[in-house]
Amino acid sequence: MTTLEQRIQSIEDRQALQEVITNYLVAVDDLASVEAVLDCFTEDAVFDMTGINYPSFSGLPALREFFTGVFASMSHHAHYATNFKIDSLQQDSAAARTHVIGMGVTNEGDEVLFYLQYHLGYRRSGDHWKISSFRGQSLMPLD
Repeated sequence: MTTLEQRIQSIEDRQALQEVITNYLVAVDDLASVEAVLDCFTEDAVFDMTGINYPSFSGLPALREFFTGVFASMSHHAHYATNFKIDSLQQDSAAARTHVIGMGVTNEGDEVLFYLQYHLGYRRSGDHWKISSFRGQSLMPLD
């Protein structure tokens, strides 16, 4: 049987994991601070969106370059996450997934719309959780 302290820690960890992906989505939608996006990731994070015909990136320098380009090319972003589910939760690592509807408008006026499931790996970094792996899987056919 788990102790009350262990149960409280589990609740706090679960909330913190969901907050990390929420912070990521808010930062991406704000299109204002690449650093706010990067604060959600570990130094060696893998960001894999090959499931929707985007490349895969490893490490913060590659993520910085990718998101700098995204922020420069988009005029609007909106992401809506639901169905957050934790698949595993250990002391210093976790795995979760969430469904995301993402949309945006490029500076040229082209619209982007996708329905994805994010598969997330997390690692505890000091007192905080960060995303160590991020993989997007399409839930609906891509146009």
